[in-house]
Amino acid sequence: MGLETRGEAASAAFQEARRETVRYHEELYSAVTLGQPGTWLAKPHRLLSAAVALLAPRHPVVAYDLGAGVGRHTIPLLRALPERSTVYAVDLLPSAVESLATSVPADVRSMLKTRAADLADFEFEEPADLILAFSAIEHLPDLAAIARLLERGRRALNPGGVVAIGVVADRYETDDHGRRRPALLESAITADQAIEVLQSAFDGFEVAEQVSRPARVREERGEEGYTLASTLVTFLAKRAQEKTPRAAALPA
Repeated sequence: MGLETRGEAASAAFQEARRETVRYHEELYSAVTLGQPGTWLAKPHRLLSAAVALLAPRHPVVAYDLGAGVGRHTIPLLRALPERSTVYAVDLLPSAVESLATSVPADVRSMLKTRAADLADFEFEEPADLILAFSAIEHLPDLAAIARLLERGRRALNPGGVVAIGVVADRYETDDHGRRRPALLESAITADQAIEVLQSAFDGFEVAEQVSRPARVREERGEEGYTLASTLVTFLAKRAQEKTPRAAALPA
């Protein structure tokens, strides 16, 4: 197979996986409400509270929730941060961020800025104190795109800033007949690859957590049921404070 043919095959596989991602999340958000027990949206992952505790904000901050969806982590984050903070909620699906914008509580609505964007192209609009990305970066096309996003995040983080990332890696599906197949996912990232790219992007940061745990969940696609198995990699790190204060600004 020539390079052009392999490139076309990779592009077709990515487009198929992206369609599945969009289908799955649109169906999930239309059928499930935030806080519904027994679903992905039941409650935020503990990584969120750990990140806020590590940041220990006493003044207004700027935070990004990448892959925000309808607000599983965004709304608790808005509640946890000081008044007049800013939270950018970024998601591929315009319908998701529109739903979030209309459902966020009135008392923290002014803190929220929603952005419908592909993370492969997303640029941070202002320096960040906290970057959260839970089950988000594995939806980029490949490791190179993931590394570029993480590098943009590193450049955007203020001294003392915190990065909190959860990656659902090593994904595969098993159907009801016990047959195993790769999961339909844009990036077939492994746990080892996730750890390597995170460590490389945030080299020099103080790592507070780096954990890999197996996970299994029952899913459906159309009329077919299957079990999705994966490894959840959680990574939490803090950028060192500078010895002398400087004005916050994104590097050129």
